[in-house]
Amino acid sequence: LADEPTGALDSHSAQMLLATLEDMHRQLGATILMVTHSARAASRAGRVLFIKDGEVYHQLYRGERTNEAMFTQIADTLTALATGGADRG
Repeated sequence: LADEPTGALDSHSAQMLLATLEDMHRQLGATILMVTHSARAASRAGRVLFIKDGEVYHQLYRGERTNEAMFTQIADTLTALATGGADRG
């Protein structure tokens, strides 16, 4: 469980921490639950849940997306949610 793990880190340290979490998942099969406001950090996840008013409002699955493609999808989803353009689901 990681609550805003990169929030107080410089960009280099944040990347190192995220790489370590990915390694833990890949090598140990560990499930990582990370809460973050960082689209960049979230873009490294296999599944992203968007929570609004205490409920899961939307979710994305990585599939075959690269980190950059996932980041773009997260950013687009955040924009749609902020402007009322995404349906609940």
